[in-house]
Amino acid sequence: MSKVTFATDGGRLGRVSTLAATIALTYLGLLLASGMQVIDPMVRHDDFAALLADPTGFYTKTLYEGRWINYLWHLRQVVTPSWLNYLVYQFFWSVFTACLAVTALGHRGELWHRVALSLLVALVPSALLISLWFNTLIPGLGLVALYAWLSTQLSERASRGLLVVFVPLTLMAYTTYPLYLLALCLVRSETRRSFRDLAGLMALFIASFALGMLVIFTLNYFEHGIFGVPMAPWRNATPAHDLASALENAKEIWVFLYESARVLGFGFIPLTLTHLTILVVAVVVVGRRDPWRVAYILAGIAAGLGLIFLQTVKTGISLPVRVNGFAWALYAVMLTLLVLQLREKGGLYERLSRNMLILFVMAYVAGTFQQSLIYAAWQNQTRALAADIGEGAEPVFVTGTYKSLLNADRAGIQRPRGLRLRLTYLTGRQVITCEEKPEQCADLPPEMLADLPPGEIEVHQLEGKVVVRLSAQEVSAHQ
Repeated sequence: MSKVTFATDGGRLGRVSTLAATIALTYLGLLLASGMQVIDPMVRHDDFAALLADPTGFYTKTLYEGRWINYLWHLRQVVTPSWLNYLVYQFFWSVFTACLAVTALGHRGELWHRVALSLLVALVPSALLISLWFNTLIPGLGLVALYAWLSTQLSERASRGLLVVFVPLTLMAYTTYPLYLLALCLVRSETRRSFRDLAGLMALFIASFALGMLVIFTLNYFEHGIFGVPMAPWRNATPAHDLASALENAKEIWVFLYESARVLGFGFIPLTLTHLTILVVAVVVVGRRDPWRVAYILAGIAAGLGLIFLQTVKTGISLPVRVNGFAWALYAVMLTLLVLQLREKGGLYERLSRNMLILFVMAYVAGTFQQSLIYAAWQNQTRALAADIGEGAEPVFVTGTYKSLLNADRAGIQRPRGLRLRLTYLTGRQVITCEEKPEQCADLPPEMLADLPPGEIEVHQLEGKVVVRLSAQEVSAHQ
């Protein structure tokens, strides 16, 4: 492992490995870009089960999604603060992105090139979206980070051999995590590339993925009596049964691509089109010198998107854009390779390519910070509400609807339990929402059930209970 020296006026601060420096600087940049998320991170309603170590709400996902590793994590019976879990999650993510950068660039470029590449991968908007389930994804991302670190310490043959172990394990944590492992193998700088080598790697990955599916099917058979992974009823799948239905389902691919273009550019599609243009330029420029390098990266993008598109055609379900992070990671490698190759030309080429890479990193730092502010108002409002409720053992009843709060709509709160579990976590009390269980609110005084103007909140300390009054009228930030 190469070393980098940090110098100060008093002499050398010390020598640390390039990998360690890249991890540390990426982690620092990622936390700064995350803003208030570091102090009080946003937790999605179906991520509270992992935060509160409650396996009951997650058990069905072993059947419908095969996420057995995550289920075991829910059984740990130890509850740690959300901010600590968030720091651990982002550290694992920084380790992966830094290892990808160091593995891809090898001895080319300088430290800042590695940090820029690592940050560009880490700050993709889809990574911000998926990080809202950080409590659930800690074990899976930890496995990805472990494999990434091992790939920097072991030979190429050994790291590829570990795919047989890590692909099935990460598949049982999140469906697209194995694609990050494939990306690490595809971008390795010292690989002796050839068609035979690429075909062998892809065959090994497919076999490892199939092994993972077999393990999931087997676990589901012994636990649920079903050899397979059925679609959850709430997904409203439309399985393809002939060519016409497959073509109809394929229309959802365009929905996925459009949403990906919108999200990857922070809502500004021309930015995404700029990235696509740069990808084409990188394929031409880098491909002239090292066509197999480009072929490996494009093969990774095609294989990953192919798996996503195949699932869409089979089920008619458009997958969320948060699954496309692997494709962005491979694109970021291509972008950095283009910058390094243009640097060799010197002059204007070097300056423009260097400034382009720096500009993109700064833009995605700013974009991530701005996106994190969307959740700040909801977090502040619910903390203030929890403070008004106060400490105690009495249950909390919430009347009206969470949809009467603009901040809930801005933060994308999708279920009443999003408010209920947030207050449970902040107060430690039992929280009942009348929206979910109206029968448990039947004995409340009539004046507690009276409506309020939208956005208003009242907290009433009654004998043996606390009542939080909300409006029953829905509001929208998009009106």
